[in-house]
Amino acid sequence: MDDLGVYYAAARGLVNGEDIYTAHLSYYPDIGLGFTYPPFAALVFSPFAIGLPFARTLITLVSALSLLVIGWATAKKLHWPPLAGVLFAFAALLLEPVQSTFRLGQINLVLLALLMVDLLGLIPRRFRGVLVGVATGIKLTPGIFIVFLLITKRYREALVASATTALTMAVAYLVAPGTTVDFWTKYIFDPSRVGPPHYISNQSIRGAIARITENSPMTGPLWLIPAMIFGAVGLFAARCLHDRGLRFEAVVVTAFTGLAVSPISWTNHWVWVIPAAALAWQHRSKLRSLRTALSACWLAVFLLALPRWLPFAGDREFDYTAPQTLVADSYLLCAVLLVLVGYRLSRRTPRHAADTPGG
Repeated sequence: MDDLGVYYAAARGLVNGEDIYTAHLSYYPDIGLGFTYPPFAALVFSPFAIGLPFARTLITLVSALSLLVIGWATAKKLHWPPLAGVLFAFAALLLEPVQSTFRLGQINLVLLALLMVDLLGLIPRRFRGVLVGVATGIKLTPGIFIVFLLITKRYREALVASATTALTMAVAYLVAPGTTVDFWTKYIFDPSRVGPPHYISNQSIRGAIARITENSPMTGPLWLIPAMIFGAVGLFAARCLHDRGLRFEAVVVTAFTGLAVSPISWTNHWVWVIPAAALAWQHRSKLRSLRTALSACWLAVFLLALPRWLPFAGDREFDYTAPQTLVADSYLLCAVLLVLVGYRLSRRTPRHAADTPGG
C-alpha cells in the first residue's frame, strides 16, 4: 500500500507539527514520493498517525463502505432494486481501478461516493454542494465539478461547493499556517512530486504526450492546447446531457473529462468506470450490434488493465511502436469515446426527458 504510506507519513508529520510535504523522508523513506494533496487532506488522514496497520484497516473498511454507497447511489438513480446495487458493488471489484485503489490504500472510492451522493441529488437540497467542496478540499481535481455546476446553472450548489472548498483551506491554515502557505506558493507548482508523467499508469493527455516526446520540456506546452480543447468539448457534452434530463450521464462525462485533462491520472483514479459501466448497461437497448460490441470492448479495457500488458518502467514507455502507443493510452481513448457517445446520446434524447435512465 505505497500510497497509504504517503498518507501515513503526512498524518504523522501533521500530528508532530512537522512539514507534511517532507515528512515521508522521516517516516516512510522507502516510498520515494511525498504528499501531494492540500493540507486539509492531511487533517482528514490524521487518524492514520496511530500506525500503519491501523491505517491499512481503516482505509480498507472505509473504501469497502464507499463502494457499497456507490452501488446504492447507482441503483437509486437507475431504479434498480437495492440488492442489484449490492451485487453491482461486488462486481466492481473486477475492475482494475478498483483493485488498484484497494491495493494502494488510495482514497478514490471515498471521493467517488461523496461526489455521486452530492451531484446526483441524494442528500437534502440545502446541503448540496458541500460534499463537492469537501472532495475538492481533499484532492483539488474534483474542482471540475464546480465548473460543471456553473455551466449547468446550478449556481447555488456551485456557490456552496466553492465556499466549502474555501472553508477547508481556512481550516487547514488555522491548524498548519506555514504548511498551508508552502503548499499554495511552492509545492503545488512542483510537478516532480507526483512521479514521472510518462509512466504507463498516467492515462491523461499529458501522460500520452510525455510518452511520445520522451518527457521533453515541450511536454507541458504541448499538453495545454489539447487539454483545453478536450476540456471544453467534454463540458459542452455534459451540458447537453444535463439539459436533456440525463444528469447522471452528464456527471460521468464530466468526470472522464477531468481525468483526461488532469496532468496526472493514474489508473487507480479511473474509478468513475463503475457508474459508467452501469449506464452502459442501462442504455443497452440503444447500443445494439456494433455499439454493443464497442461497449464490451470499452469495459474490457478496464477489466484487463490493458496498458499494463506492455513493458513499462525504466523509461521503456519511450520505445513503444504505434500499435503499442494505442494500447498504452487505452484508458484515455476510452474517455474520448465516452465523451463522444455522451454527446451523441444527448442529440438523440428529447430536451428535459424525465423518463431517461439517468435522469
